[in-house]
Amino acid sequence: MAERWHSLDALRALAVIFMMEVHLGFWWARGLPDGSTLVGLGTILGGMAAPLFFVVAGASLSVSARCRPDRFLERTARRGVALLIAGIVFTLMEMAIYGPWGWGVLQSLGASLLLCGAAMRLGPTARAAAGIALMAVAPMLRGALGVPELLYSNMMAGVSSPGGYAMSALLSGFFPLIPWTGLMLVGTAAGDWSFPGEGKTAGFEQFRPVVLLAGFLILAGTVGDVRGLPLEFFPPSMPFAFLTSGICVAALAVLCLPWGRPAPAALARPLTALGRLSLTIFVAHHIIGYSLFGALGLLNSFDLAAALAMVILSWALAAAVSLVWARKGFRYSLEWLVGLLEGRPSKQNI
Repeated sequence: MAERWHSLDALRALAVIFMMEVHLGFWWARGLPDGSTLVGLGTILGGMAAPLFFVVAGASLSVSARCRPDRFLERTARRGVALLIAGIVFTLMEMAIYGPWGWGVLQSLGASLLLCGAAMRLGPTARAAAGIALMAVAPMLRGALGVPELLYSNMMAGVSSPGGYAMSALLSGFFPLIPWTGLMLVGTAAGDWSFPGEGKTAGFEQFRPVVLLAGFLILAGTVGDVRGLPLEFFPPSMPFAFLTSGICVAALAVLCLPWGRPAPAALARPLTALGRLSLTIFVAHHIIGYSLFGALGLLNSFDLAAALAMVILSWALAAAVSLVWARKGFRYSLEWLVGLLEGRPSKQNI
């Protein structure tokens, strides 16, 4: 079995850090001031969490297809279905946020894995082109079908029919497949170009396509923003999808060199352990940070400084738990359970 690419774990950890910052800060802070530099920076970094998760998931799919080709489609299908089911259960648990028919990030990741797993038969250039096309066509489809340019939580959580659920999954939900599957497809291509196969080393010629891909996405997103197109997360606008996916692709290329397969340095171990527990932390931070604090009447009860200090302490606690759990092989974590459903041996790395 191939060793882990710790750069992917590190990028997942960054996504976890950004996710916790924006969610916990929004849930805990009272009266976030408009125009605050700190709040603006937190919003920008928080907006990078989901793109990182999708692009890194695509790169991981690429590595898995080449390094563990045996039963690849079956394993990917099992993992995708497991995440879909987990997403449905989680959405029902968190109906206060998503409503009973909400299409959340776990459903989108699971369905995108199924679609991108099947698309791995195509070459990386074709997959990158398909991903770019999905990101580009999403605003046009939303406009043609009457989806508002700006969606609010109550609108996305207010779905009440199977037809509305299908529309939510495709275009108008919290994380619609169009364009989010496009980000994962781009990640699969970037993974092919950034991470060499067994016994190979990365060289300049190999990195040329991924540099061009990152440059095109960042340039296209910047041009769209300069020309006045909205830079929105709900729903993801074309400039947002292009710009964030380009930054993620560039990060893949940069980090895959210093943090390849060798065991990470002591300073990096908390980060890689945190990345390997991202699914568990995602669910736990929702249950504790939103549901428990809500039950205790503590949502939006802290000033900005106190909320920021609590977020930093939450990061430290999550990193410490991840390191301790890593010594036990992450046994009984959600990642471990998904691995069992995928058909991996229980002692195999997650």
